[in-house]
Amino acid sequence: MATSQASNQELQEQLDTLRKDFAEVTKTLRELTTAYAKEGQDRVKVAASHAQDQVKESFTKVQGEVESHPYSSMAVAFGIGLVIGKILDR
Repeated sequence: MATSQASNQELQEQLDTLRKDFAEVTKTLRELTTAYAKEGQDRVKVAASHAQDQVKESFTKVQGEVESHPYSSMAVAFGIGLVIGKILDR
């Protein structure tokens, strides 16, 4: 009977150790996941900022072209509108 209680006690201690180890693994995984998500978020922010800068630069160029050639720009816009209208009519 004494050996049975000793083995039960030993088994309980091993289970407690496993619970603690599992809690540590869970904590580590949570920290790694959080760090990975933050890194991904930072990359997306940088990419979005870069894309926004490119759009602003392109808009400035287009605006300069439209201001320097207003009639040509209107003709091109009209032609693009006609093409899009024909495509959407189908």
